[in-house]
Amino acid sequence: MDANQAETLIRDKMTSRGMSGHSIDLFLSQVREIVNKTPNMRYDLNALNAPDSSLLLEPPLEEEQKIELEKRGVNLFSSAAIIKLNGGRSTTMGGNVPKGILTAKNGFSYLEIICLQIEAVRRKWGVDIPLVLMNSFFTDGPTHNVLREKGFSALTFLQKEVPRLLEDNLYPLNTDSDDDWVPPGHGDVYDSLSQSGLLDSLLSQGIKWAFISNLDNLAASLDPWILGLMDLKSIDFLLEVTDRTEEDRKGGTLVVNQGRLELLEIGQVPDDQIKLFMDVQKFRVFNTNNVWVSLAALKKLLETNSIHLPVIQNRKKIRDSRVIQLETAMGAAMGSFRKARGLRVGRDRFFPTKKIEDLFVLQSDACILDENSLIKPSPMRPKELPLRPLVTFSVDFIDSPLNIPDRFADLSTISLVGAESLSVSGPVYFESDVIIEGKVVIKAAKDSPCVVPGGALLKDTEISCNEGSVF
Repeated sequence: MDANQAETLIRDKMTSRGMSGHSIDLFLSQVREIVNKTPNMRYDLNALNAPDSSLLLEPPLEEEQKIELEKRGVNLFSSAAIIKLNGGRSTTMGGNVPKGILTAKNGFSYLEIICLQIEAVRRKWGVDIPLVLMNSFFTDGPTHNVLREKGFSALTFLQKEVPRLLEDNLYPLNTDSDDDWVPPGHGDVYDSLSQSGLLDSLLSQGIKWAFISNLDNLAASLDPWILGLMDLKSIDFLLEVTDRTEEDRKGGTLVVNQGRLELLEIGQVPDDQIKLFMDVQKFRVFNTNNVWVSLAALKKLLETNSIHLPVIQNRKKIRDSRVIQLETAMGAAMGSFRKARGLRVGRDRFFPTKKIEDLFVLQSDACILDENSLIKPSPMRPKELPLRPLVTFSVDFIDSPLNIPDRFADLSTISLVGAESLSVSGPVYFESDVIIEGKVVIKAAKDSPCVVPGGALLKDTEISCNEGSVF
């Protein structure tokens, strides 16, 4: 591999796209990190520890403490902004449209629900809290169309775009199409916020804190007690984490590295230590990607080039070419802040929808939108059940995930409020008003379609369909 030639081709390609010198230099520094195999790209887990209670905070146990923190936080609401990461496509759901414009719940799109949440915050607290959206080149146009059509107000800035690189020589992919370009991960939020001028603009308006989260996490909210906690303890960066389960064991976790609190992703772990990384007894929490940050501290770090975000290599195949996408993670910035902390929160603040099964649960009666347009478990859901049912669809349940309605006579009538889990594999068709309770498994052979009849109640059962069978 000719590293100098790779750099020249990358610089030429980014220049021709109109990218700034700053953006080009930043990306090339990440490429050099890959080429030079920078040591901190891989961590020895034996040299790391899980954080103790001084670095990983807990919610207040006493109600009086929480009330005092809430009062403190409410008084600071006029100094806060909400930033949503809005650069994603719906590819993990089988689509090729911005995720923000997909229907999420009660006929509203993700973007519409976020705007309704902001309006509820402004109405409830009487403060005009800014909503800021980080769009990608793919989502920017459709996002502005929705904002105009619905009469919502938001500030926006663009996430960068960087070239995909060929795996064998790190030359930029060259198809003369948008396939050559990709967003550089949500870690770009800090630099792009600054380069857009919005960081300085917010600071000039007296905005001191930002709450940042994914657009598809409709359970994330500007909770006043958390803001009050940050102010009380002079925290400049706070990452919300929640208890790790076997389902989450591949997710990023918190570690202490040479006395500093850091976010560790599975891509930073040597292959022979993956099992240790996924030990939920040793590393008990994982990243929700809900971040609270002091904007003044952020500006100072950016001005001194003191934020380091480890580069993640995401390998894909694009048009028969094996490529690498260089990305960074937003939460990884915590290692650069003087006083960073983790905060253990409940699952009620974390409900991302990454897969079609997540969207299915979100749209079901197991979840509701409350009076503030936040996603919550249905009050009719039995307390002994987990917050949300675990749903798994096999790859042969549907040919294309976004065609999931083809497997249901009326998707909105399938009841999951009493379900602990639902697993479906093979060509199964659901008629209307089907009720799922407890643990239910339905299997159909590839050439043996079956029908779940209207009004059926399936409870704690495993059913294997034979050819032509009907429940």
